[in-house]
Amino acid sequence: MVIYGDDELYTVEQIAGLLELHPRTIRRFIREGKLEAVKVGGEWRIREEDVEKLAGGAVSRQYEKSRRDIDAFLNDPGLPGGDPLRTCSIVDCRLSAQEAAAISQHLIVIMNEDDPHRGEATFKYMYLEEEKKSRFIVWGRPSFVGKLLTEIGKRTGM
Repeated sequence: MVIYGDDELYTVEQIAGLLELHPRTIRRFIREGKLEAVKVGGEWRIREEDVEKLAGGAVSRQYEKSRRDIDAFLNDPGLPGGDPLRTCSIVDCRLSAQEAAAISQHLIVIMNEDDPHRGEATFKYMYLEEEKKSRFIVWGRPSFVGKLLTEIGKRTGM
C-alpha cells in the first residue's frame, strides 16, 4: 500500500488478490471506467474507497472476514459435522506482488480441482504492501493443506 496525499493506494495485484480476481480483470475494469485508478511510477494505483464502490466494501470485508475466520478456527471447541482433523497455516513470503499473484492463481487452480482429500479446505491471499510481503492463509485437512504448502514452497524456492 502506498500513501498518496490522504489516500492509501493499492496495486492492481493487491486488489486482484483481495477480490480473488485475475489482475487482467482489474485492469479491464480500469480501462472500461468501472474502477478509478491513477498511474504512479508507471503502475496503476487504486484508492480503497474506489475499490469499495466497485465491490461494495469487499476489501475491508475480506480482511475482516479472514481475521474472523482465524479467530473462529482458534476458538472452536469442536469439529461438529466437519472434518475430524484440521489445521490452519499462515505463510508470509517476501515476494513481489506479481510473484505472489501467480502463486495465488496456481493455488486457486488446485482448490478447484476434484480432489477427495480437499474436504472443507479454504484459502485466502493478501499482499501487504507496507510490509512488502504476501500472506497465504490455508486451512483444512492436514494432507490437503500440506499439498498447498508444498506448492507454495516449490514456487518460492524454499
